[in-house]
Parts: sequence; structure tokens; C-alpha cells
Amino acid sequence: MDPNTGEREVPKWLYKLFTGHAYPYVRRQAKFAKDVRPGEERPEPTADEIKAKFWEIFPQCRLKVLQEVKTGMIVSFVELGEYEPGTYQELIDNPEEFLAKHYGKKKIKLNFYLGENSVCTINFKVAGWASHDDDEH
Repeated sequence: MDPNTGEREVPKWLYKLFTGHAYPYVRRQAKFAKDVRPGEERPEPTADEIKAKFWEIFPQCRLKVLQEVKTGMIVSFVELGEYEPGTYQELIDNPEEFLAKHYGKKKIKLNFYLGENSVCTINFKVAGWASHDDDEH
């Protein structure tokens, strides 16, 4: 919570991930929440509408932590952990530090879900990870 404004806060990287153009789930939900008359174009959501939709969606999201594993030319993902909504504050506040402490030197993918819907994803190269040859097993 911002002590000056009383507004709820999340790290900038997380807000941008959820509301940016790369993953349009939140923007699309904000856009289609608007009423329109048949035949009218649906207007793009305002920044305030996107923020309101973010605060509706984000607190309900669960998070999966996956490790990218490369075998020959094939890349696959191994699930390392799952966090229910509201249980991963330390991770979003300091993702590199949290992931290194809990999962070690790996290439990690974080997937955020609302129910069964994929909302967004982000990759981290943790603890100096540089290539699949570095993976700790």
C-alpha cells in the first residue's frame, strides 16, 4: 500500500507483465467489460479501467513455477511448484532472490493462471544461469 496515496501496489515488472501488450488477457477483459450497442466498435479500455481489471484478476491468480529443460533439440518444462492466490508475495517482491533460494541455478518460467486460463508468463535466468549445461539436477 502506498502510504501517500493509499493505493494498493505491486512491483512495476508485475503490473507491466499483466497489463502490457505482450499478454493481452487483462486488457481484453477490460475492453469486453464495456457495454456497447450492436454495430458499435468496442473502444479500447482506459488506463483506469485496465488498472481496475488488474486488481480484479491478479488477486485471484495462482502461480506455477517451471524449469526449462532441454534434451537434444527438445525443450520441455518440469513443474517445480505451485502457489495459490495470495501466497507468493515474497516471490513477486524479489523474484531472482526467491527463486535462487528455493530452486537454485536454473532457467525458470513463471506462469500465472486465473482458473484454467493462462494470464501471462515470464522467464528468469536464476543465480547466473547461462545455459542448459549449467542446470543443477
